[in-house]
Amino acid sequence: MSIQEGVELNITSAVWVSGYVLEITFSDGFSHKVDFRPFLEESVQPEIRKYLDLDAFKAFTIDYGNLLWNDYDLCFSIGDLYAGEIAIQGNADRMVAEDRAQYGTSNETD
Repeated sequence: MSIQEGVELNITSAVWVSGYVLEITFSDGFSHKVDFRPFLEESVQPEIRKYLDLDAFKAFTIDYGNLLWNDYDLCFSIGDLYAGEIAIQGNADRMVAEDRAQYGTSNETD
């Protein structure tokens, strides 16, 4: 199913099914199950991986039509959720360097 152009779309409900699967219902009546496990497991970010804790994962809310965790600590675009495509792409680009050397620069003036 694809989003119709010009139609405002919100999430109206999300229900935990099992594991890291939520059944998400949208304002146009479309509903389907989305498995968040691959996204969570593929992430290198501790801020994302902490939601592998099932209690933390299940603590989601819906705010202003968006599905989110911990006041926007983790959220997804409506389009991605609607399509069920939330996989991490380019994981290496999302890594955070812990020190300047990891950025590939050697500027010692800072």
